Amino acid sequence: MRNIGGMLHLVIAAIKLVWAASRKEFIVVVLMDLVQAFGIFVLVVQLQSLLSGLIAEKGGGDPDKLAFGMVGFVAANILIAVAEAVIANRRLLLSERTGLHVCREIMGVACLADLADFDDSRFHDRLHRAATSALTRPARMVESLVTIGQVVFTLAAVAVAMIFIQPWIALVVVLATVPVWLGGVRGGEQHFEFVTETTADDRSRTYLFDLLTTREPAKEIRAFNLERYLALRWLSIMERRLALLAANLRKRFYSALLASVGSGLVLALAAGVLIALNRWAGMSLAETATTAGALLVFSQKLVDGIGSSNEFFESAPLVRDLEEFLALRPEIERERTGDAAPTAFEAIEAQDVSFTYQGADRRALEQVSLRMEAGEVVALVGENGSGKTTLAKLLAGLYAPEDGRILVDGADLAGFDAATWRESVAVLFQDFIRYALPAEDNIRIGAAERDPADEAIRDAARAAGADGFLATLPDGYHTILSPQFGEGQDLSLGQWQRVALARAFLRSAPLVILDEPSASLDARAERALFDSVRELYQGRTVLLISHRFSTVRTADRIVVLRSGKVAEHGTHDELMAADGLYAELFTLQARGYLQPGAENGKSDDRTISLH
Repeated sequence: MRNIGGMLHLVIAAIKLVWAASRKEFIVVVLMDLVQAFGIFVLVVQLQSLLSGLIAEKGGGDPDKLAFGMVGFVAANILIAVAEAVIANRRLLLSERTGLHVCREIMGVACLADLADFDDSRFHDRLHRAATSALTRPARMVESLVTIGQVVFTLAAVAVAMIFIQPWIALVVVLATVPVWLGGVRGGEQHFEFVTETTADDRSRTYLFDLLTTREPAKEIRAFNLERYLALRWLSIMERRLALLAANLRKRFYSALLASVGSGLVLALAAGVLIALNRWAGMSLAETATTAGALLVFSQKLVDGIGSSNEFFESAPLVRDLEEFLALRPEIERERTGDAAPTAFEAIEAQDVSFTYQGADRRALEQVSLRMEAGEVVALVGENGSGKTTLAKLLAGLYAPEDGRILVDGADLAGFDAATWRESVAVLFQDFIRYALPAEDNIRIGAAERDPADEAIRDAARAAGADGFLATLPDGYHTILSPQFGEGQDLSLGQWQRVALARAFLRSAPLVILDEPSASLDARAERALFDSVRELYQGRTVLLISHRFSTVRTADRIVVLRSGKVAEHGTHDELMAADGLYAELFTLQARGYLQPGAENGKSDDRTISLH
């Protein structure tokens, strides 16, 4: 937007965008713009003919010629009115289709993006600007673009008509559009600067507003009396935004003044030329009256053009941001190319894998090696921040290793299409999503791509211990699991955990990753879950992540992470015998279940041994 060439590019890009959204409506609107412009051209020409006929009639002119001129004048007005009605009708549909197209394109790129992209604040800024613009800008852009089209065609028609009547006036008419264009270009540039400058603040204020107005954070915000604190932070951001907006509007005022005053002065010049031609160049009364009427039409359309051009150039950020955001798609798609991942494997192995999160000071994983055989249950344990969930995300194909490789039967996972590999993995994260959807859909999304039958959904619920309470909901499995919609009902956290487990059970995948699957379960349910893991996932490879060491004792192997590295691995008995980190952490947890005084070495015969 730094020069007129840049703005011309955005105009062309906007036209391409609207064309891609709805060719039919766009063609109809453009044709009607041309019809309307032709009608105005005929109107101007017939006006002169009509005035000439009226003047000639007083001198004994041909009445038939006067009647013909009157018919042409009326017909041109009807043509203009019909074209305007069609444009108004189609413009709304074109706006809606453009908005749909923009949102679909943005979602297409966002859905292709990997987790690493969502860890990048620059990606969030681009996505936020594109998504925010998509809500309002398409309709406004189409509205202004259509109006500009009408104005351009109309002014062209008037200019052409003036060539036949008085070429000098036609030249001045063309010059009158220059200030409008320059003012619109500068105003659009200033608006884009404001949008770019406030993007991070806009994201922050939206986040704070959601915290204060949505259901999930409401309990904690009220428990800590955070309403005033968060509201004041939101207000501070809004005041800063308003200050920047006021400064930006002052700049844009001068740009608008340039367009309005500049075009007004040029039209005043045209009026002066008209008077001079009439007085000293022998311009006829009919030509003078016609030219004056044409200038009046021109000035009215020019006023419309000023408003629409300002509106269009303010909407230019949509075009630019959309172009920049959609330009990410080829790169993202190249990263996703590869062979289809296997639907079964004999072994999956991490070899010297390292990974660092965006903006982190240290690596989350460093030279981690791990091998899992088909059908094996491997437990991953360690203190908070040791890298357990990070390793799970890499094995699930949600992140790519910074160094090292993940091999599937000896083939590098990087060579497979990431989407097909994810179909081979069933993941239950500890921060699973509680969808405000019917209960059956909350489970179905575990295998949505194959649209499982209702009975399969209920079998998964029974396996997870969720069928009992889901079947007793007011509308059974059709009940929406959120009180925010209709007659929906919420579940307890433990019940939600069972629903999420059912989601993972339903997904027929050779690799199952369970990240703290019992975090919200009571002791009895937790014990039952871990006792049944091998039976529920018979024949599948299971990676089980847990902080509760006593519940992973039956795993085939236990891998202990510490500060992003493998500290030790082996069976429960082997690790306890080694008396290393696992034994230390296991004993620390076990003390909480021992009789009082045991931590002081005073346990009696009733002490429960967890070794």
